[in-house]
Amino acid sequence: MQDEERYMTLNLQWKKRSSMETSQLKFKDSSVMLPWCKILLGISGTINGILVLTLISLCLLDLS
Repeated sequence: MQDEERYMTLNLQWKKRSSMETSQLKFKDSSVMLPWCKILLGISGTINGILVLTLISLCLLDLS
């Protein structure tokens, strides 16, 4: 009985520690990924802007 209580205590402590470590890793990963997301959003926004301008200019050329 005493061994079971010790096992349960150790098992709960390990689970708490591992969940804290994974949450810290997720936070670090998201903070590392944030600049890359901003860069990719900027690039995709620029490309979309160029495509919209091209579409508008092609429509205007087609009308004339």
